[in-house]
Amino acid sequence: METLMILTYTACCWLIFKIFKIKVNKWSLTTAILGGVMLIGAVLMVVAYFHPASVKARSYFVSTQIVPNVKGLVVDVPVKPNQPLKKGDILFKIDPTPYKAAYDSIKARLDFAKKRLEQTKKLAKVAGGSKFDVEEYERQVKDLQAQLITAKFNLDSCVVRAPGDGFVTQLRIRPGQMAVPFPISPLMTFVNTDSMTFVAGFEQQAMQNLKEGLHVEAIFPGVPGRIFKGKVTKVLSAMAEGELSANRNLYSFSQNLPVGLVPVVFSLDYDKSKFFIPAGSEAVVAVYSNKAVHFAMIRMVLMRMKMWTYFLKFH
Repeated sequence: METLMILTYTACCWLIFKIFKIKVNKWSLTTAILGGVMLIGAVLMVVAYFHPASVKARSYFVSTQIVPNVKGLVVDVPVKPNQPLKKGDILFKIDPTPYKAAYDSIKARLDFAKKRLEQTKKLAKVAGGSKFDVEEYERQVKDLQAQLITAKFNLDSCVVRAPGDGFVTQLRIRPGQMAVPFPISPLMTFVNTDSMTFVAGFEQQAMQNLKEGLHVEAIFPGVPGRIFKGKVTKVLSAMAEGELSANRNLYSFSQNLPVGLVPVVFSLDYDKSKFFIPAGSEAVVAVYSNKAVHFAMIRMVLMRMKMWTYFLKFH
């Protein structure tokens, strides 16, 4: 864009020199050059301040590390990688044999305890039984009911299901592997599709012109020749560079502090069925404020020039 502006200004100067027959000397030439530098510089400064752009934009998503609640041998993995799933769909199954046996054993003991409780109650009514026996069987029934709930939970946990809408990526689990409820070593990575968020980092000089509801344009390297429109949904009021955690060490401000970018969350209006934009894709984003609206056209031209350059990038 800067090159286009320089060429346009040069053409205008040439026409003015020709039409008005201005002599080319060191004074007229210097005036034209300095005037062009000041004019183009002022325009670019206004555009950068009131209509900022960021090349540090990316789509972010929340992933869920799938860890089983019980230990056992994996017997079935019906899920396919990168295929859309609904909440409750089966991810994989664990051999339920020991947990089914434990459930049946506790249920049998519970049924027997309930039967003995009814018998002792009847005996107590006719003064042929002990009140202590009734209380003891009541305690056993409650204890076995609690154990049965735990056993039912373990048995149901042998079937691991999707926690929400999304898909499993980089599937590495296979039947025959041992599943262990160890949080540090998850078996799957589940990507939640309803958590997709676009975030861009803007320089702090333009933070006064970053507000919710402003018009946004975004371009993706993977979709050249296409402009995506949207709006700013949130401007985060805190940056990670300024975070201080609670510990016993004193923080030293004499160290070189990193320069932080203002995180801006934005949404895009586009038909996801027409374009393949993987989660985590990078983008270039421009925000158009309600000030100096006539200069917004320059930013739009810049964005479209950048958009067409993606056709020429090959590695």
